[in-house]
Amino acid sequence: MKKIPYGISNFKELRNLNMYYIDKTMYIEKLEDKDRYVFFIRPRRFGKSLFLTMLEAYYDMNEEPNFEKYFGDLYVEENRTEQANKYIVLKISFASVITDLGKDELIESFDKIVSSAVDKCIIRYKHILEKEELPQDERRATYALKYLSKIVELKNKKIVLLIDEYDNFANNIMRGKQKIYEELMHEGGYVRTFYKEIKEGTGDGAITRTFITGVSPMMLDDVTSGANIFTVIANDKDLNNILGFNDEEIKEIVDYYKIGEIVNKEELFKILKTYCNGYKFNESVSETVYNTDMVLYILNNIIQKKEYPKKLIDENVKTDYTRLRNIAENFITKEEMLDIIEGGEVGPIEIKERFNLESLYKKEEKYTNIRSLLYYLGMLTIKRQEANAVILGVPNYAVKALYWEYMEKAYGVEASARYDELKAAMRKMREEGKVEHIMEIYERVIKRLSNRDLTYFNETSCKSIFITLVYTDGVYLIESEKETNGGYTDLYIKEGVLYKEAVKYRCMIEFKHIKEGELKTENNQLGYTDEKERMIESNIAIITKKKQEARKQLYRYMEEHNVQNDSEKELKKYIVLVLGKKYVEYEEID
Repeated sequence: MKKIPYGISNFKELRNLNMYYIDKTMYIEKLEDKDRYVFFIRPRRFGKSLFLTMLEAYYDMNEEPNFEKYFGDLYVEENRTEQANKYIVLKISFASVITDLGKDELIESFDKIVSSAVDKCIIRYKHILEKEELPQDERRATYALKYLSKIVELKNKKIVLLIDEYDNFANNIMRGKQKIYEELMHEGGYVRTFYKEIKEGTGDGAITRTFITGVSPMMLDDVTSGANIFTVIANDKDLNNILGFNDEEIKEIVDYYKIGEIVNKEELFKILKTYCNGYKFNESVSETVYNTDMVLYILNNIIQKKEYPKKLIDENVKTDYTRLRNIAENFITKEEMLDIIEGGEVGPIEIKERFNLESLYKKEEKYTNIRSLLYYLGMLTIKRQEANAVILGVPNYAVKALYWEYMEKAYGVEASARYDELKAAMRKMREEGKVEHIMEIYERVIKRLSNRDLTYFNETSCKSIFITLVYTDGVYLIESEKETNGGYTDLYIKEGVLYKEAVKYRCMIEFKHIKEGELKTENNQLGYTDEKERMIESNIAIITKKKQEARKQLYRYMEEHNVQNDSEKELKKYIVLVLGKKYVEYEEID
């Protein structure tokens, strides 16, 4: 039985160890039909590095005797292109560039990575190039590449240049180090000069093909100044599934490992679709793609430990995607971020293939470019086409969780309740169907919000704050805006596949907000000692009207079969009203 290649990013290692591999070699001929100098973007954890090392093995002239070893039983075994094993391959990864010690140290690190890659390349092909190593006086990035191009050209050979994580170091210095970024990327900048040398290499004929990967097109535009030789192929329709898995590939893996004998197969498919699926990289395709590492993390745990992981979201994925979210936070206010999160859908917009750092600060370009950036980072994905634009949305539960964590900090939940207190309140809700304590905490969070936080406060904000409390507990499965025939429920929470025994009650909640300007504050003629009670009594008419609206909506949702019979757990239904900026009034309905 082949091992699951979770965490493996080297193709030859994977094949040498006889690990499970979803064949992606059919995309080689598709790439060869495209422009020769291409730039390809995908979010983190999609398998870009593995794909790059597959191309390395395929084009490497030294690996021709091993073609059957590495590509036997794969698509290209019977569909080998003329370019297979015909080139000198230079592979560079910028994953380890040092960014936290200043500009000079970054450049030194950049030089070491490039010169080391070139040196290894010269040594690997010394029987062809007739050189032993890169000369000491050539050990700077631009010089090293120029030297390699020259000696390869003299031998009448060609280079395939593969660059992995081209923008990793740039992403790390955007936050608080914009001056360094500009010095490196703009006209005459060190990194920009390096990419100019790549262009020179293609012009001289030494570099015949490039495949450059990253998570954002932003740096590409900065270092190449717009018009250039590189073609962005990230959104090409025929490459939607070049990385990641589709439904059929997921079923093949599950059947191969007989995972259905360990866990319920249908339940597993539903979990994988909820947590790992949802990505679409072209508006015309119908098929959505699963994130590779998100899937392998869950399946690997089931295979090895015979059970689901204790957390269905991989901590490594959370760390990576949190870093990506932090990039976006450089260019967007908290209010704008919350609007994107709480809005559910974003658009219509036209996704930009190229945009630079400066454009993210320009008012006239910011709206489209920031949302394009979130799309490339995997924080948003294409939901559907609308005329010549697209509607974007959050791809899956794992990414939603990252947004909820952002909201937890943005709304200051930790300042309103200790973790143990929140857990105790949620336990009462889950196991006893009692919500008094969690509603008290909820009211505390709202009262602590600043006026700025409440500038755009609405019913969606009310729901989002409550979601952060539920998510922090980590037991319920959250379905915000669950679609039914009767419309959309505000919030539906139920038992997940984990910790089912900890949930006796699922809940459906409809949120209503009465703006401060709509509330009356009458004289205290009745002598109320409780300000909240006085507020409710003074506005009983509008409160009653809002409750009636909410009740009708919930009853309409109850008629939907997939809600009523969605689970054997008892369903509780609540109306939650937020009065202005201070008070929460709730009611359970039958």
